[in-house]
Amino acid sequence: MKHSLIKLIIVLACLSGLLMSCSKSPERVLPNKNGKWKAVITNHVTSTAGFDTSAVNETEFTFLKDGTGSYIDLSAGGVTFTWTYSSDSKKITYQRTGYTVIVLDVTVMERKHEQWHTVSTEIIGLDSYSTDLTVDLTKSD
Repeated sequence: MKHSLIKLIIVLACLSGLLMSCSKSPERVLPNKNGKWKAVITNHVTSTAGFDTSAVNETEFTFLKDGTGSYIDLSAGGVTFTWTYSSDSKKITYQRTGYTVIVLDVTVMERKHEQWHTVSTEIIGLDSYSTDLTVDLTKSD
């Protein structure tokens, strides 16, 4: 009985150590990495007036440790932005230069892949518009 208890404690300690080593610390993924990330951005917009459209765009983001970044937008050319990551809330705060802030939930956080998501609502006139935005990022360098 005593040996079984000791074996059980050893097995639990080993499993615990294994699980802890597999956890992905947010500080070790995107926020502390300089580099390029391929992005697939899916934007789905609906309205109470029956408007329903989706768009998928692909680009490559460059993130810098100082909280800035850039990407190429086919309609706007070179785009710069600022970003921060809150490990407490697991949210990315993104602001394209000259635009409003977007706060996205980090729904997947792996060494070479992240997914961000947000849903926002805006009222224009008598219509309510809902935007469902998903950003899939894959490390490219």
